[in-house]
Amino acid sequence: MSDTARSNNASTRRDFLAWLAKSGTGLAVATGALSALSAGTAEAGESEITVLDGATVIDGTGGRPRRGVVVLSGDRILAVGPAARGELPAGVRVIDVRGKYVIPGLWDTHVHTLPMDRVYPPLYVVNGVTGIREMYGYGHPSLPELRDRINAGTVLGPRMVIASTIVDGPHSIHGPTGAAVVATEAEARAAVRAAKQQGADFVKVYSFLGQDTFTAIADEAGLVGLPFAGHVPDRVSAGVASDAGQRSFEHLFGLFFATSRREDELRQRLVETPVDPANPFAWYATARALEREAVRTHSPGRAAELFDRLRRNGTWASPTLTVLEALSLPFSAFDPADPRLRYLPPFMKDVWLDQLSRTAPSTPESIEEQRRFFEAELRLTGALHRAGVGVLAGTDTNNPYCFPGFSLHDELALLVRAGLSPMRVLRAATADAARYLGLEHTVGTVTPGMAADLVVLDADPLADIRNTRRIHAVVSRGKVIDAARRQELFADIEAAAGEVPPFPGAKVAGCGCRG
Repeated sequence: MSDTARSNNASTRRDFLAWLAKSGTGLAVATGALSALSAGTAEAGESEITVLDGATVIDGTGGRPRRGVVVLSGDRILAVGPAARGELPAGVRVIDVRGKYVIPGLWDTHVHTLPMDRVYPPLYVVNGVTGIREMYGYGHPSLPELRDRINAGTVLGPRMVIASTIVDGPHSIHGPTGAAVVATEAEARAAVRAAKQQGADFVKVYSFLGQDTFTAIADEAGLVGLPFAGHVPDRVSAGVASDAGQRSFEHLFGLFFATSRREDELRQRLVETPVDPANPFAWYATARALEREAVRTHSPGRAAELFDRLRRNGTWASPTLTVLEALSLPFSAFDPADPRLRYLPPFMKDVWLDQLSRTAPSTPESIEEQRRFFEAELRLTGALHRAGVGVLAGTDTNNPYCFPGFSLHDELALLVRAGLSPMRVLRAATADAARYLGLEHTVGTVTPGMAADLVVLDADPLADIRNTRRIHAVVSRGKVIDAARRQELFADIEAAAGEVPPFPGAKVAGCGCRG
């Protein structure tokens, strides 16, 4: 990757306009960009012009990959198209990416971030993750402040969409300090209004809600103009949750019940199971066991009806296969010397291994049962996609061995294993994520006018989705992080992680319960 740069001035802008003009009609240019460049306005003309030259562009729209140039001006994509005719003018930064592949910046749509400025935020970006949907949200009040620092440019990090505090029913496994616990419709409505006042981007619903409190949340969310997403509460049918407007179903919760011929019987057994206030996790575990039982009475007809309902309602699936696979594996499957651990505070390994020692399947029977269930989760994800239900790419970072940044690439590979094509998987983590979040006019594709969030790969991800791990460079908000700078950042992250003392909220971030 060679890089030549010269001073950018009015002469450069004029020369660059001439270059654009003779590059041919195949070069698509952002609306208004030419007049802005000509005038030298702050939106375009006063920003450095960077040309990524010679890569194969996979733009995220699903269109055919094409070789050419991507032109950046400041933090925006100015133009995309075939290779230029004639030499680029002096003053333009030209980066030779011949033989490389350019894709949109990736989104992890289910994460739990610890607010450590020098560790988690840059770890996403160096792994090509330029956007995240934060699912614990205002449970960490410092996360909105972290987002402000990222947006101000004082911290290197991804774009952030942030959930409310988890809104859950009585006896929540997150307890009264880790969730907004509601027992009545009035409390449920108040929790939604509090989320709106806090500035949350959406309301996060959870597993212990009852039908009455869930319905109140859905109604109040509509009144205040907030979407809601999260777990399908175990006392609420998935179809009912979709009809109420739940935007995404996390971890496939509720879907095995709803596609079973014995849904009513299984739900009744759950209703009749008392919740021990001293050990609410036992009830939660019972619900998960009943899900595994539901797989044995799967009804293709019920599944087709449900999936059509989800598609018509615009409900998306966020399978988080990374954490589902981790929860299916025995303790021996986890490497305490995993090289990715070096980029996290040392106490995280201890927290994760302690958690896994208590929650991982440990007998041959339970290991086999969990293996079969994970295969069913993969099949269900593929079936949702084939039925036209939108599928998102999320990991549930910071659960055990779900690494910020790194694990999104695991998720993409698992989605291919579930039956999605590499192109569809790339879209799930780029254009589809943007569409789900309502950001499709800002991010998600390599098209003129969009934010300059890009990943440059050394190999073709359509030939093998695992090639998304072969990152050559990242462009975040228009700033090019080349191979040398990436290595410097990795070293900085590792050093910063080693300096972090034990963090009091660490155990909240991953409970083995799929957050």
